[in-house]
Parts: sequence; structure tokens; C-alpha cells
Amino acid sequence: MAKFKALSRGSQIVLITGPLLFASLFFTWQNVEVDYGRAGVATLPLDGWDAWGLVLALLAVGVTTIVALENLTEIEMSSDISWPSVTLACGLAILAIAVLKNLTDASSSWASYGFVALAAVLALGTYLDWAAARKDHGPMLAAQKRRGVRSTA
Repeated sequence: MAKFKALSRGSQIVLITGPLLFASLFFTWQNVEVDYGRAGVATLPLDGWDAWGLVLALLAVGVTTIVALENLTEIEMSSDISWPSVTLACGLAILAIAVLKNLTDASSSWASYGFVALAAVLALGTYLDWAAARKDHGPMLAAQKRRGVRSTA
């Protein structure tokens, strides 16, 4: 628990909301009404596991895994890849897919809007990590840019 508390706020948010978003796919995302004619109308609850839900699940597991490997283990991640940028891109993709899924599903349930909000919180967590990484490396990048520019005076 002490290791978790030492993480940045963005990493904490991602490590909590990633598994919750994955689990949300097992709950009702839409209520579809089926008309059986004279027998009546039935409302069928459908979970989030469709094509968009599968992509959403894979991205949520991927982002959570990257953040966990980067922060909670001793594994050396490649320094050639900007991992905060990768997780930000995945977090924004998760939010876009959750919104798209909710808009294209027929008769979205009230809970599905909460799941989209959960995707937005996950995207916020990835943004916080990305912003912190840029802030940490900002002065170094500015100094590198200045070295390349020479005054003619």
C-alpha cells in the first residue's frame, strides 16, 4: 500500500479505473426491447461485450499493464519510447471508443453513461502522467533547442 501511495495521482487513477472499466463491460450497457407480437414486449439487457467493447477492454488492460510495469516493478522499460505519450494516446482512444460505443448502441442504459465517465477519468489519469512527464523534461528540451540555435550578432 505504501508503494501505491507513493505513485503519482495520474498513475493511481489509471490503476484504479482501468480494472473498473474492464469489469464494467460485464454489466448492462443497453436495454433492447424485443416485440413478440401478441405475446408482449420484452426488454433484454445486453452487456458491453461487442466489437467496440473488446477494443475497449484490450486498451484498458494494456494501459493498466503499462502503468503497473512502469511504476510497480523493477522491469526496465525501453527509454526510446515515451511511455506517458503512449498511455495518453491509449487513454484518449479509450474515451473516444467509450463515447462512440455509447452513441451507437441502441437504447443505452443509464449505467453506460457512468461507464463513459469512468473512461473519461482514466483518460484524465493518463493526461496527468503525461503532463507531469513533460514538466519534468521541459527545461531539458528547451536547453537542447537553445544549443541548436546560434545568434548571428
